[in-house]
Amino acid sequence: MAQNIDNERLTKEEAFQLISEVKHELNLMDYELDFVVDDQGNVKPELIKMIMIYDGSNNLLLEAPIHTLEQMANKQLRTIVNACDFLAELNNVFIYRLDL
Repeated sequence: MAQNIDNERLTKEEAFQLISEVKHELNLMDYELDFVVDDQGNVKPELIKMIMIYDGSNNLLLEAPIHTLEQMANKQLRTIVNACDFLAELNNVFIYRLDL
């Protein structure tokens, strides 16, 4: 599945396969997280950025909270993001559209 498809359109099958791989890898890898304490005293992992990818019908395909540089460098995630159109960024939330 690992093709050179950076900056190219993905087929629906390729996109869903990559999204599945990203969800699997980001959830199963063990990372050492930095933690922050919010105003209510809750301890939370520090978020570097949030990547949200929607399809052309505004359905959320992927919501990827990024807590480490290793997660940000994930090859499948980069491939998906490179195939997307950037829409907006606000408070470290990056929103993309993936036309399938």
